[in-house]
Amino acid sequence: MDKKFVLFISIFAVAAFGTAVFAADKAAQAATLAAAQAQKSAGSNHVFIKLSVEGVIDASNADYIIKGVELAEKEGDSGVLVVMQTPGGLDKSMRKICEKFLASKVPVICYVSPKGSRAASAGTFIILSSHVAAMAEGTNIGTAHPVDFQGKSLSEKVANDAAAYIKNLARLKGRNQQWAQDAVLKNVSTSEVDAVNLKVVDVSAKDVDELMKKINGKKLKVADSNIILDTTGYVIKDVAPTQKHKFLHALSDPNIVYVLFLIGIYGLIFELANAGTTVLPGIAGAIAIVLAFIGFESLPINTAGVILIILSSVLFLADMMTPTHGVLTFGGILSLIIGSLLLFPSRALGEEWAVSYVLMAIMIIVTIAFFVLVVAIVVKAHKGKVITGMESVLGKKGVASSEVNMDGGVVNVGGEDWEAMSDEPIAARDIIEVLEVNGIKLKVKKIPRKTE
Repeated sequence: MDKKFVLFISIFAVAAFGTAVFAADKAAQAATLAAAQAQKSAGSNHVFIKLSVEGVIDASNADYIIKGVELAEKEGDSGVLVVMQTPGGLDKSMRKICEKFLASKVPVICYVSPKGSRAASAGTFIILSSHVAAMAEGTNIGTAHPVDFQGKSLSEKVANDAAAYIKNLARLKGRNQQWAQDAVLKNVSTSEVDAVNLKVVDVSAKDVDELMKKINGKKLKVADSNIILDTTGYVIKDVAPTQKHKFLHALSDPNIVYVLFLIGIYGLIFELANAGTTVLPGIAGAIAIVLAFIGFESLPINTAGVILIILSSVLFLADMMTPTHGVLTFGGILSLIIGSLLLFPSRALGEEWAVSYVLMAIMIIVTIAFFVLVVAIVVKAHKGKVITGMESVLGKKGVASSEVNMDGGVVNVGGEDWEAMSDEPIAARDIIEVLEVNGIKLKVKKIPRKTE
């Protein structure tokens, strides 16, 4: 198949997939807006958009939340309910969310839920920047001290800046400034009961229905205007993350990024080892590598780990090209193991920030098995006897093109005419078999035709 045609088909397929996802998102958004209009027409003027945020606060979650608030502002909804459980996330993404909450023209209610959830680190900042902060039973908030990607405390300068920022958020929303500062500088964490008593959050509720009842009539300052929150006969309008948001958020999962990275390397190595025969593995590998590096932007990674994994692939490829009886493969295995362990240095921050040891072991074993098998095949091929030229016709059958005897003749073998001789007379069109190759002349014998 022509390479340009394959490349065109691949690009067309990617474009078609992207168009289909975009169309599906637009259709989902249109359905959501239609449902909201129907609810308003039915007599409910208190519609609250519900956003569900789970996992690391990254660029995709930030965009999802900001777009949700903008949608509520555009539709004139009564507010936004953000149901959240997060271990924390990126400072840049967190600040974008906080800035949007502070500038929002509609009330934003942040609710840590379900039971057993937490709003740690970046999540604490987000909760304190909302107009209404709430927590479900058995949840906690705090531990907001800035750390590096290895779980170590950052400099005093960075910590003081974060403390000043969270203290300002608490002051603007009338919450406990001292606790907010301690959450950063002393890493304190508080249950929902103590959080309410300390005026860190406004209310504790077992579910959304109880929450909406408790905050009904609450006085709020929204966009420089004083309002009274009315949740009477409220209607919740769920707005799920778009396919784009889900896809990008999935790339913040270190397990997925790790697998994509290794698959990308497989594809590129296969392409290099079989240059000129196929392009699909190379295209797939390149796409997987690009997606992996998109994920790396949302995750703390160790450059040394990336370099070691790439080095392992180079060693595997080198052993395939010039077999060294496994020496380079062994070096590649060591490089892969060390690189995998170093790739995500934030294991101390929690399992959300690093690859599962089980998955890592599986992928290392699969990678080793794959390359050992390929190297074994290449070594076997190198050891095999290569037959070319005149020797390639030895043992093959053909047809006598003329009479063949001790003095000579002509036979056709493999579609080519050859000079030949035979110890016995052979008539034209008899079936022959090549016995020997003497220089450029073949020695043949007659093969009896099968009788009917």
